[in-house]
Amino acid sequence: MRAPAARAIAACAACTGFALCACNRAPPIASCDDDLRGVYAADRERWMILDSGATLEAYPLFPDGAVTGELVSAPRVIDLERPGNASLRGTLHQRFMRRAERCDAEVRIQISRCAGDTLELVLSDPSPPLRFSPCEWPRPGTSRAVRWRRE
Repeated sequence: MRAPAARAIAACAACTGFALCACNRAPPIASCDDDLRGVYAADRERWMILDSGATLEAYPLFPDGAVTGELVSAPRVIDLERPGNASLRGTLHQRFMRRAERCDAEVRIQISRCAGDTLELVLSDPSPPLRFSPCEWPRPGTSRAVRWRRE
């Protein structure tokens, strides 16, 4: 009698654990108005999105930025706003430093589609400044489409 009771308790515990694990997954994304917080992957990059309703922030979860000679580039950060239509718009920021000189780059970013477990972004990467004090920038790079998949 003890063995069947023990198996029943173990099975119940396994089902309960499974149900708890299944509940940790966020529901599929229906639109850009949904709560988009979570971890997203694109190729070898992973990003964390914090969603506070009207604004969102995204941070890299991988080594980002670099030190090349005297130039230091900080990790990128993304700030987005919900303008009230079907997309999110904002800015991708990156700081560049050379000794005590600093230039903060900003490029536009848009999340054009939010569906299932994916976000479709249109963005370009900031380029290092051509000159510091005052900051002088090269022409903006070509925009590209990127797909982030929620993990």
